[in-house]
Amino acid sequence: MEADGGAAGEEAEERRRRSELGSLVEAIKSSEVLENRISLINQLEDPFQLCADDLGLVVESLIASWDDSTCSGVSHCMLHKSILQVALKCSELDTTNCLGPFLTLGSKAGSWCVRHLLWSVESIDESEDAQEEEHSRLFPEIIALTLNISSKHLPVASKCIAEDTVHAVGDFILELLTLTESSILDKKLGTTGHVAKAAPVFLDETIKLCRVYSEAAKSDQCIMSMPKEETTEEHKETDLTSNIAQITACTIQSLCKIGTHAASSGGSQVILLNISWKGIISLLQLGKGMVEEKVNVREIILIPISVAIESLRVATERWCVPLQEVLGTAEARRAFLPIKYFLTNAVRICSIYPSETMAIYKSIIRCALLISHSSILFCRNPQLKAASELLFELLEPSSFLLLDTLMKSTEVSPESKCQLVQYFLEKVRTGNPEYTGEVDHTMNFATLGCIFSVDSDVDNINRALLPAEFTVFLHFLNASPWLREEVVIELCKKLHLFLNILTLEDVYSYVLGCQIPALSSDDDSPKVVWQPVYTSLIQALKTFMIAASSSSAAWSEFEVFLLENLFHPHFLCLEILTELWCFFMHYAEAETSTYLINQLFLLLKTLASPEEVLAPLSALRKLARASCNILSYASSATIDQIYTMLNDSSSKSSILYLALLMEGFPFDSLSRGVKEHAVKTLFTSFAGYLQNQNYFKNHGEINLPTSSSLGIIGTSPDSSKNLLVKHISSILVIITHMRHLCAFSELEKLTLELHTLFMSSFDNSNTAISQCKPSMASFMAILGHLNTTEDDANPLCSAMWDLFHFLLRERHWALIHLAMGSFGYFAARTSFAQLWKFVPVDAALSYTCTGVDIDEDGFMSELKAFLQKEVALRDDKWSEEQICSLVSEGRMLKKLVESCLEIPLVPEPEKVSITNYVKTKKRKMPDGICEGMPENVSVTNDVETKKRKMPDRICEGMMLVQNGLKIMRSALSETDLAELKDRFAVHLSRLEDAVSHLASFSDKI
Repeated sequence: MEADGGAAGEEAEERRRRSELGSLVEAIKSSEVLENRISLINQLEDPFQLCADDLGLVVESLIASWDDSTCSGVSHCMLHKSILQVALKCSELDTTNCLGPFLTLGSKAGSWCVRHLLWSVESIDESEDAQEEEHSRLFPEIIALTLNISSKHLPVASKCIAEDTVHAVGDFILELLTLTESSILDKKLGTTGHVAKAAPVFLDETIKLCRVYSEAAKSDQCIMSMPKEETTEEHKETDLTSNIAQITACTIQSLCKIGTHAASSGGSQVILLNISWKGIISLLQLGKGMVEEKVNVREIILIPISVAIESLRVATERWCVPLQEVLGTAEARRAFLPIKYFLTNAVRICSIYPSETMAIYKSIIRCALLISHSSILFCRNPQLKAASELLFELLEPSSFLLLDTLMKSTEVSPESKCQLVQYFLEKVRTGNPEYTGEVDHTMNFATLGCIFSVDSDVDNINRALLPAEFTVFLHFLNASPWLREEVVIELCKKLHLFLNILTLEDVYSYVLGCQIPALSSDDDSPKVVWQPVYTSLIQALKTFMIAASSSSAAWSEFEVFLLENLFHPHFLCLEILTELWCFFMHYAEAETSTYLINQLFLLLKTLASPEEVLAPLSALRKLARASCNILSYASSATIDQIYTMLNDSSSKSSILYLALLMEGFPFDSLSRGVKEHAVKTLFTSFAGYLQNQNYFKNHGEINLPTSSSLGIIGTSPDSSKNLLVKHISSILVIITHMRHLCAFSELEKLTLELHTLFMSSFDNSNTAISQCKPSMASFMAILGHLNTTEDDANPLCSAMWDLFHFLLRERHWALIHLAMGSFGYFAARTSFAQLWKFVPVDAALSYTCTGVDIDEDGFMSELKAFLQKEVALRDDKWSEEQICSLVSEGRMLKKLVESCLEIPLVPEPEKVSITNYVKTKKRKMPDGICEGMPENVSVTNDVETKKRKMPDRICEGMMLVQNGLKIMRSALSETDLAELKDRFAVHLSRLEDAVSHLASFSDKI
């Protein structure tokens, strides 16, 4: 009975509470006085203990009480605050059965708050500061309440994945996202505590909702969980997936705006920043296949990239002014960590949408170029060493990862990947007018503003970015082991152009004058070390060579590159090619290396000529020099084979053998039996060559170099004196290379003969003898290895003193350099103690600036300075003086290269006589040829030596063809179609060669 009585009492109490609640709700609805309505609504919050069954009635009254009109002042805002406080209290209960009304209330509140941001409160007098302040305090609280209530209902909405519910949720989220976005972007509201706390929570719940919806849409597990009668509006049946995609797209767009704003806040909104970008990436990943048509993925990718570039620009401009002290690691890290954060987000989005990213590959490349360029700028300034190392650790890997993401993706076609590679170095031509003139190598705001330009199409013609483009291309070479075969082949095709940009003074000075950070692999824990750019270049090319060798097609292209560029006119390019050849010879399989080295020596034989072999700067000697370096890495069997090939009976082989001897053929690497024979016949073969060339006519048999043949020059006619001196110089060069194979007595005898030659006074031969001074300087240096007794009575000692006196008196700057180098080498290795005897009192470097007075200590101080300069570049600091010198040197070398590559134009024909001498056969001129010949061409048809007419207007046509080729070459350099360039470049070169050949041929006809 007591239990029944208690239950009856509870029911009576519940009926009373429900009755009071109904009366209060009716009173709220009927109240017309704003202050009274606020008071009544407040009673819902405090005295009443609401339950889930009351929510429908209460929320309905709250919706009815909401005033959507323009804000009339503090009372209006107080009403809405009271409504939202009650709604927040109701949100603590189970709102599943009345989710629709809550969504309606939230939409109303969000819409009204957005409009409130645009309204001016006309009812409040601006002079009433107290009310103005109260109003300003209330509105952020209303926004925060709206967002907090919405955050409570989103988890409930995520469980109701029905078509009508999703549509209502979409409208609700759109209003609330607009409010959140507007509030955060507002300068006053965005920084208030209420909004700053509520906004991240709402955004986080929205992201979670979108995740659930997206997963449900993909899994097709959508259930109807909300009765139709509870929906606030009747909606036409729409596609559920489309609605979910729309919600996700709107959320992504709002998060992008909020994330961009948070990024520009200077770090004051880190929570919003992290939530925004984390949500963007998560929703883009889940929404792939649904949201692409509703959001612009390309623009989203560009947002973090643009922010990163702008942040880098600000940091670079701040540090490009002269600093009072060295930049600290902590400050550099503070500047770079946000940039790394945005680059990382860009990488994540790129990995999700590689095809969309490929459409903006120029912007991706531009980002990598700017980061590499900043790294180069920082490397130049010792005060920015910390910035350079941190940029290498934090930013460069992320920028390269953007490119690697495209290259690794299976969604990006091989053609597109090749297109990306083709874009590099595309507009670079050594003869391009854009690359002429002076370059400012100092950091300043004007150049930085141009470099950080928003126009990505300008970058490739910006000279300042050439070293950066060079650096990024090196990354592709290093990444080649995992690249597709098509891309590796495309990189092979770019190597010719890659070598050519080394001839530009900006890149030339960067490669030879700069050191950059790199990872050391010596220890278990890698650390940052500094190494020359040249070292990085060689390492990258070697890595690429290994990658190319795994593909027959790529290796064929690389073989062509190796062989063709051995004739490159620029010494640095030839040096790089030689390094690659040496690496190849050292590690390649015997069969492969033998085949390629045979091709190399076939090329050498085509250059062999008596005139070329004695010219140190001739193509033959340059290639022979490179070949000797290459052979030093070859196996003994390969060198034996080459030696055997050189010792056949042909004249070209003899010439080639001489060229190799003069450049240091690696006799030590020959097998024992072949080596003994080679040394035995070394000088007799050389003498035989000279006899065959009739250079020692009427002088009998010669036994070089130990005979007194050096005296021949005194009895030689003037016409052959210069040629004989060249051969004597060649002997000295060969012996310098072969000193370890020569007996002491032979070197002693040759030294005495040199002494006789140079100390004798024949007036007519002084000019000719002076040509031997460079080679004699090299020869004198190796005498430091002789173990000679230091004795005034020893004729060898006396000869050495006199010869060094002879060299050190020379006042020509180039010979001074050679003489100092020779004496420095000699002094460091000789057993002589009295070195002062080798230096004459009147040595060129003993004179003061007047050129008349002699300073006794002058020579030694100059020698010390010279030897110090030899090791002066072993430092990780970038010397501006050094760079300026390299730039000037690079500019001069570039002009030399351009002059070598110029195609001579055929002059305008005036009167051309075309004669063909035919002694064995007479041929009648074709009909019509004589009649059609221009008046300015005379044709002679002699009976004894028949002269053949050239076809009509040949010379004029030749000139037109050559000029046309120039126009085609110029037009091709301006086009953006890399594939077209590659296809035409080879054919144009062949055409130019053919036309040049025809031009010379026409003169002989």
